[in-house]
Order: sequence, then structure tokens, then C-alpha cells
Amino acid sequence: MELDNLLDASFDTTFAGRPNLPWWPWVGKDFSTSKVRTMLLGESVYNWGDGFVARYQRTDGLRETHRRHALDYRRDSPYVRNIERAIYCASEPGEGQKRAFWSSVAYHNLVLQPLECIKKRPCHNQYLKGWQEFLDLSRLMAIDQGIVYGLEAKKMGALVEAIKLRGAFLKQSPLPSKVGRTRPRLITVVDEGRVLKLLFIRHPSAFFSWRKWAPVIREHLPTQLDTVGKTSEAIA
Repeated sequence: MELDNLLDASFDTTFAGRPNLPWWPWVGKDFSTSKVRTMLLGESVYNWGDGFVARYQRTDGLRETHRRHALDYRRDSPYVRNIERAIYCASEPGEGQKRAFWSSVAYHNLVLQPLECIKKRPCHNQYLKGWQEFLDLSRLMAIDQGIVYGLEAKKMGALVEAIKLRGAFLKQSPLPSKVGRTRPRLITVVDEGRVLKLLFIRHPSAFFSWRKWAPVIREHLPTQLDTVGKTSEAIA
């Protein structure tokens, strides 16, 4: 399976020792050797039936969902296809580019409990627990930066609380230019001497203009993600 070829399982022993982590993040095979370690942080999963409960009783539940949506390169799942478009600033990145991108990053969901339906929003405590787990993971995985899906005030407020509870420090930077009706935010966390940059963007699942968000991502995250896969695409 392509999932096995693109997945780095070297962190699984660490994940297994974390009782509050019900399913394990996707970690691309080139994540550990990237000059800048990047995690994409989605928000929630919803109980859509069709084997959902059984899947999310396994630690590989999120990875299986990621394989079905991100690694089926022809599947039109906006939350993965739109972020690829923004990274490459292209309406139709090639399969080699998509493969290279998901090989180079980690992907995780902030909320650690499945929600009943798409109209159900996470509560403050769900966000808080998610951030506490993420901050631990960022240290254990030596993550340098994250792209966070969604700009909800409740989500950012829970992050501020989680940072204060662990005795870390943060700097919030509302960015000057709006993208449509939303304003991206950059939060820098200093935790036990490590610096973590988090760029909050509009959730790419809907009403997401990748052409407008592409320059925001490129400007505020010191990464070469936009060039990932160009060589592999040429030979794919």
C-alpha cells in the first residue's frame, strides 16, 4: 500500500505511550529529515457511519482517513486539495507534487473526540485538551512550525490558556492584511527553550481562496514547501 511507503512509523513507540492520544498523527516519511519540521493541524472528525466507529477505535484511524482523502490523489476532498493548491500556488498540482508534500509533513487533528455531525462545534474543554496534547507532541517530535486550520476565537483562546498552564510564553501577531473577510494570525510559542511558530489560516474545506492564501503561507513560514515535489513531478 502507498500508505506504508509514505509513512514514517518511527514515532509510534512515543505515540503508544500517550494515553490521551486516541489516534496517531500521520507522519510523512521525509518529515524527520526536513530542514523545517511542519505539522498541519486540522480540527475535527465527524461520525459519518460506514465503519467510522470501528476505524476510530484503532490508533491508525486518522491515518486511514488521511490515506483515503489525501493519498487518493484524484479524490476531490477540499481540505487536502486546497492546501496543496496554496502550497504550490497551482490549480492542479501533479500527483508527484502531492506525494512529495504529504511525505514531507505531519498531519494531526486538534480535537481528540469524534463529533456527532458537521453542525456540532467543539467546546472549550475539547480545544484545551487538544492543545495540551499538541504542545506535548510538538516538543516530542521537534516540530518547528504548524499550519492551523481555522480562526475561531474559542480555539485561539484555548491555546492561550494551554500555554499559560504549562508555563510557556507566546507572542500573538495579527497580520496586517485580511484575506477576504478573515485575518490570518501568527502565534509564536517559546516552550522549554524551543520556538514553535503557528500560522492560523481559514479552514481550507470551504470558501478558501488558495490564490490569496498562498502568499500568506509563503511569507510567514520559513519553508521551502512551495518547491517540494517539483523535481519528483518532472520524473513522475
